[in-house]
Amino acid sequence: MEWEIILGGPETVLEEFTHAFRDPSTRILRAGDGFVLKVATFADLADARDVRERATPIVESLSGIARLLLQNKESLRIASAVEIRPNGTRNIFVELEPAVLRITGGLVSLQVPRADGSIEERRPSDPAPAWLVKALDTPEAARALRLRDKRDLSWTDLYRLFEVVVDGAGGTEVIINEGWASRAQLSRFTHSANSVSAAGDLARHGVERTAPPADPMSISEARSLVGILLSRWLGKGAV
Repeated sequence: MEWEIILGGPETVLEEFTHAFRDPSTRILRAGDGFVLKVATFADLADARDVRERATPIVESLSGIARLLLQNKESLRIASAVEIRPNGTRNIFVELEPAVLRITGGLVSLQVPRADGSIEERRPSDPAPAWLVKALDTPEAARALRLRDKRDLSWTDLYRLFEVVVDGAGGTEVIINEGWASRAQLSRFTHSANSVSAAGDLARHGVERTAPPADPMSISEARSLVGILLSRWLGKGAV
């Protein structure tokens, strides 16, 4: 049975993913005015509910990747599942809502000249396929991407995500030894996240349990740091 998932989300993000996901095992294609996800293992399934169940963790991970790599402002979603019959007709199942696609300007790619005169194009979505593989193989990575799938991460969101990354990476010493962040940066983040003086009402603790940080980290710095840690961890070991 041939199936495809119609995706909902910003057009620029889904268009960018068409460049990253071209492998027959997992493809994202433009189809008319929308975008579809095709996964080779969908062919093993006979029921639309099973297709949606298999597609859900894939789309959740893609949504977190889009937030991290492409600064996407909304979640990607499954709009419907489509059965493609042998005669070419299509049967649409589990349609949740129409996809609303808005063009907000293209994402920038980088063209790098090679020594032989050819041009290498580097796109912001290039790491996405390897990250998706890691998310589908590693529950901690999938959870991290689900946690990342928010527009504005709070201190509590960031700390929870930080803990998942630290555990998945093998501890803070691994992060420091890999050069992803310094010990001082990690300490400054955790101290600020827990401090009422630094984080205010959004701090992880309700009262000041230790002396407040001398140089508190701002929420924007914290988002940047955790984003770097998550990116480095997802990319570790990727080919």
